[in-house]
Amino acid sequence: MSGGLARRASLAFSGLYLWAAERLYHEFAPLYDPVSRLVSGGRWEHWRRIALDYVRGPDVLEVGFGTGELLIEMAARGWNVTGVEPSAAMQRVTRGKLRKLAVTLPRVQGRVEELPFRGARFDTVVSTFPTEYIVQIAGLSEIARVLRPGGRLVVVGIAVYREQRRPGIPLYLKAHSERPVEYFCKLAHSADLSVRLISRFDPPSRAPVLIAERRP
Repeated sequence: MSGGLARRASLAFSGLYLWAAERLYHEFAPLYDPVSRLVSGGRWEHWRRIALDYVRGPDVLEVGFGTGELLIEMAARGWNVTGVEPSAAMQRVTRGKLRKLAVTLPRVQGRVEELPFRGARFDTVVSTFPTEYIVQIAGLSEIARVLRPGGRLVVVGIAVYREQRRPGIPLYLKAHSERPVEYFCKLAHSADLSVRLISRFDPPSRAPVLIAERRP
């Protein structure tokens, strides 16, 4: 296959993948958990829980909480957890899980770019397998605003690396898909966040953890 044809085929596949991923946030939201387990070879929950190793409480905000799995687990660990999720379908799935558990957690349907919280409200903001907001200055600036001085944003799943020397595979990003980690770091510095990159190896994959702390 020629280079040009291979490039077009890759773009077509990426477009189809992103379209399917978008559907999982809306009409196919009830299928999100089983599909994620399937496409990750059963590693999805493990990758997501990596974020918990870097949370500092007591007040934690999860942005884009999806089907609520990590939100529920963080609350069970004793943190004061709040969630923000723009998808009404994901909110319904999470609501059903909370009802079965007889648990009530504060949740807001809204966009990361317009967080409805006062400044310096949270010790940690958690974002796993994020969409475009994580590589947009508006979203990162809002996250920085609601973090306390010295507070941190923990990002897991911006990309997954299948092999050591190959580019990362962005999971839900349309833009900046070739170098998502580098682009995030550049924008985070612009939002007055200092960034550390931690590589977590989970053979045969590698999942970068990004810790972006608000400067005191």
